[in-house]
Amino acid sequence: MIGFDLEHISRVKDEERLLKKIATTDEIAYIEKFKNRKEKVVSLWAVKEAVFKCLNVESGSFSFKDIELNHLENGAPIIILHGKAKDFAKGQRVEISLSHTKDIVGAVAVLVKD
Repeated sequence: MIGFDLEHISRVKDEERLLKKIATTDEIAYIEKFKNRKEKVVSLWAVKEAVFKCLNVESGSFSFKDIELNHLENGAPIIILHGKAKDFAKGQRVEISLSHTKDIVGAVAVLVKD
């Protein structure tokens, strides 16, 4: 399965509220390092929405925090699934790709069998 999400950065009016709703402690710490904080928050949201779609479930089927965006040493994004999200993946992993312009963030998630 493939999931895709596209978000307008300007659409988010309260990134603090959104961040508290969707982010793990480690994700918040990562985002705090950047000046373009709002872009990073919206990117995280797009990633998590794309993962919901690639798992073929609706938002709300499990917590946004069950999907964790992390990064390899080279900066490449990776997804770590927890709780119910991991159950929905049925032993498969999720690959993620992100792209953005000045006001739009896109994320593609792909469910991959090992």
